[in-house]
Amino acid sequence: MYGVGFEIANFLKASLVTAAAMLAVCLLALVATTKTATSLPAHETHVAHNGKIAFTSNRSSKIGQTETYEIYTIEPDGSNLSRLTKNANGESRPMWSPDGTQLTFSDDKGDAGIPVMSADGSNLRYIPTDPDVTGPRSFFPTWSADGTKLAFTSSDPSNAPDDTFTMDLDGSNQVNLTKTPKYHEEGADFSPDGSQICFSSGGFVDSKPVSGIYLMNADGSDPTLLIEAGAECDWSPDGTKIAFYRTDDKTGDFEVYAINADGSGLTNLTSNSVGDYKPRWSPDGEKIVFQSDREGDYDIYTMDADGSDVARVTTDSGSQVTQVHDMYPDWQPVFTRKVVAVPEKRQEERQRNRQQVHPPDDEDRDRPERTVIVKPGDSLWSISEERLGPEASPQRVYDHTYQMYDLNRKIIGFDADLIFAGQQLSLPPLR
Repeated sequence: MYGVGFEIANFLKASLVTAAAMLAVCLLALVATTKTATSLPAHETHVAHNGKIAFTSNRSSKIGQTETYEIYTIEPDGSNLSRLTKNANGESRPMWSPDGTQLTFSDDKGDAGIPVMSADGSNLRYIPTDPDVTGPRSFFPTWSADGTKLAFTSSDPSNAPDDTFTMDLDGSNQVNLTKTPKYHEEGADFSPDGSQICFSSGGFVDSKPVSGIYLMNADGSDPTLLIEAGAECDWSPDGTKIAFYRTDDKTGDFEVYAINADGSGLTNLTSNSVGDYKPRWSPDGEKIVFQSDREGDYDIYTMDADGSDVARVTTDSGSQVTQVHDMYPDWQPVFTRKVVAVPEKRQEERQRNRQQVHPPDDEDRDRPERTVIVKPGDSLWSISEERLGPEASPQRVYDHTYQMYDLNRKIIGFDADLIFAGQQLSLPPLR
């Protein structure tokens, strides 16, 4: 139960560092996201909905036997409890993939690599880590924004404290992003546009313990303190806020906070006399799930994003252990397609704009395959329209759009409707 024991130790560590002095302001450039149209006169977009909540629990343990933690899922209303793992390996901290089809987590077999399984608990596999790069144990994995990488915590053999690493899903390209021999980093979380990572860091400055939430670029560069004495950060789906927990200066209890991504607007969302931990945003950004000991042991709760309408999700009914601990919640994203009509006047305006930008003799339409840099407001559909010119039929634009997606699937990720300004995309050859 390395992961669970490790986290309990971190609770104690965090409570020792709340008085540490460390001031900084981080300015975060938020890149606007755009949705891709797929037909005229309407377009389709993926809409995120709130699926199941995955969590860790010891509720399957029996009195007189070794206590074990397993991964469970449950509906947000507390129904349909399902146990996913039966390995007795001390599973903890499940994290959903961006498309909601897979889970990664920590377990006591950290030397075997990073475990990944399907959403129903099947197809368990381990992505191997290289002990010469990461050290003998790896834990607390999470997914990159596009689902092509994992970030995780481990110890470089030459560094005693834990660092943050990333690797591809096949185990290749294992990279130490932090490389800090005096500090410990954990709990990495990618920003929705994939450009930055927030993480928790702890260590000593002038022999005084300090900790906090930091931001860094996705390649590990430019780490900057966002807020001191915080842990377990999580970006909101729109990238504007970060939720975390830390000790309240007045009550001394752990509370759930939210802060703007530029370091402003710190808000205590729970503000009570019990411990509240591990906040994770709902996929639609309207709610937050967290763990709390307000009933004497750890249970899973949800609340609105402003801290109101708190609801208990898990109960201890039928358990055979003295104290049931339900911990480490994470909310599954479930995507559906939504068709949005394009007003006729807007279609006419777009047609006039295309004719101004691309007259019929535009030479660009005869150029070979090349790349394009995504601009704010672009979509795969608008890039296709601009490249093909005003004479192109909707079917031609449609075909070009999906050819672009096929070429850039690894960059764009599972959501063909979502691209980001600054991405460099390949263009398919023109017929």
